[in-house]
Amino acid sequence: MDILNGLTEEDLKRIEAIPRRLDAIRLVTEINYWVSTDELGVLLQLSPEAVDFLGRQKELYEFQWRNLTCILSEVQDGVGYWTIRLRNAVRSAPKLGDALSATDPNRVYPSVYAQVKDFLTWTELRDLFRYAIAQEGRFMPTSTTSTDNAGYRQSLFISSFPEFSELMVQKITAVFPKICQSLEIEPFEVGTIESQLTAHNDQNYYKVHNDNGSADTASRELTYVYYFYREPKAFTGGELVIYDTKIKNNLYVAAESYKKVMPFNNSIVFFLSRYMHEVLPVSCPSQAFADSRFTINGWLRKKPKTLKSMVE
Repeated sequence: MDILNGLTEEDLKRIEAIPRRLDAIRLVTEINYWVSTDELGVLLQLSPEAVDFLGRQKELYEFQWRNLTCILSEVQDGVGYWTIRLRNAVRSAPKLGDALSATDPNRVYPSVYAQVKDFLTWTELRDLFRYAIAQEGRFMPTSTTSTDNAGYRQSLFISSFPEFSELMVQKITAVFPKICQSLEIEPFEVGTIESQLTAHNDQNYYKVHNDNGSADTASRELTYVYYFYREPKAFTGGELVIYDTKIKNNLYVAAESYKKVMPFNNSIVFFLSRYMHEVLPVSCPSQAFADSRFTINGWLRKKPKTLKSMVE
């Protein structure tokens, strides 16, 4: 039986268009390209009502469409941009042994991050900013890193601020399952959530590094950066650059390609601690402390396995 018998010319045109549309969706998915809300509506042939609803979303949001997951990755100038991924596809972090068996030594593993807008309430944000300004005298220079390379980092920080570090732990714990889903990683048992309060002022920066490259930091699984500052913003620059990954000599190294993350006020970014990343120089003409690019940044450490848990 010819299944096309009885179909109108218009029906046939719609059928012929299906492979082209699916190819477009597949290409967007494979290259991890962002599409606007309107473009997403065209690709998926969503109703105007659905497009209007999606266009009103301003923070982390996702929905299922057939065997795909559509994730709101960013909002720029009021326009939402979406990532399309295969459902239930868990992104595996490259293992060191992959370098020995990889057929292409130049293989690049794309970096992925999740950014959540309006992370704190307005009251929490206001109180945090006031607290940071009042603690100016406690901020210490971050003149060296764990590798003792002077000049690798220029900023100020406070390592102990329980008034707000505990709030961050609560907030991060609440969104942790959703973040794992957005990053397409398996949820893991969190041991500790570390945090530090940091200020970047004029000409401050942090050169390319990762956050779990030493024995002391090896259990860091996820890095987070929460941004806050005075409005209107009195600085420029300070973007977070997250590099894609290559494996060289059994070590993770930065590829030439990267993602650039804007430091939106009251937003938080999560990414794998093994990613090479940097903070671009900040320009703050006033050099006033209150005009700094402030962050609470830290790490989610994976809880170590005990002998009992391994036996069980």
